[in-house]
Amino acid sequence: DDSSSSSDNEDDKEIPKIMKGWLTIYTSDDPKSPFTKTSVRTQVLNKVKSLLSKYKNENPSVVLVGHSLGASLSIVSGFDLVENGVTDIPIAAFVFGSPQVGNKAFNDRFKKFQNLKVLHVRNVIDLIPHYPGKLLGYEYTGVELEIDTRKSPSLKDSKNPSDWHNLQAMLHIVAGWNGSDGEFEVKVKRSLALVNKSCDFLKSECHVPASWWIAKNKGMVRREDGEWVDAPDKEDLPVPEEY
Repeated sequence: DDSSSSSDNEDDKEIPKIMKGWLTIYTSDDPKSPFTKTSVRTQVLNKVKSLLSKYKNENPSVVLVGHSLGASLSIVSGFDLVENGVTDIPIAAFVFGSPQVGNKAFNDRFKKFQNLKVLHVRNVIDLIPHYPGKLLGYEYTGVELEIDTRKSPSLKDSKNPSDWHNLQAMLHIVAGWNGSDGEFEVKVKRSLALVNKSCDFLKSECHVPASWWIAKNKGMVRREDGEWVDAPDKEDLPVPEEY
């Protein structure tokens, strides 16, 4: 799998390729990272193979879930797993608002693996799934479930593209989706307030504040002397005396 889906000649179009950005993020190590120093690829392959070995007698399957960049990496991860021999169990990726990942040759090779499936939940007004674009040789991957955030009576008629790409709004729509011609009717118990976790997409009559998902008091704590300060790190917290 090469790093770009653009090609200089017809023969090059037969080579499966994915976007260089996705490939770089997926395969790059970061020795200076305070969180994890190994690449996404190394983590995914090692962990999945370890779990499959541990639960080999329990009819396992692999489910990958992601939104936006995470959606792209879910598709790449699923493809990488089957390319590296995980072909005897079901592997499914459920992705939301995924940018395009690779070229036609990539999709053709993707479809040859019978155990690998992708369901792409896409908001019809979301711009992100159209990038990087067909003119550069990219194509959509997987089966699409088209939804429309404009169907919900609880959402504003927003002109903000980031709202159209909002994961919580998409999940709200999925919870009440009855097809493009059907009436929107929520049938899955899911808090409506989640839509406004990081945006202001809900109508005012829903009485949910915008972008409410923040640390309590934005991380500030009150000391015994009454002064408000930034919360100390966990290792700096006082330890109770042992009795």
